[in-house]
Amino acid sequence: MPATPQASRARRLVLTLEKGLTDCAAEATAYGKCVSANLETINKHACQVQFQTFKKCVQQALKRKW
Repeated sequence: MPATPQASRARRLVLTLEKGLTDCAAEATAYGKCVSANLETINKHACQVQFQTFKKCVQQALKRKW
């Protein structure tokens, strides 16, 4: 049975995000550790540096900005 257009689009999106996460595993880990370490007192800018580093890496890996 052929995949629906929505299923094909969802699969492409997952594969794209997988590439970003794979290429930026170290940055994702650093961001996750920061969030975990500040879980009890987290606020909007608690892990801003780590997030921006992770975001920049993903943008470069995917050659896309948002």
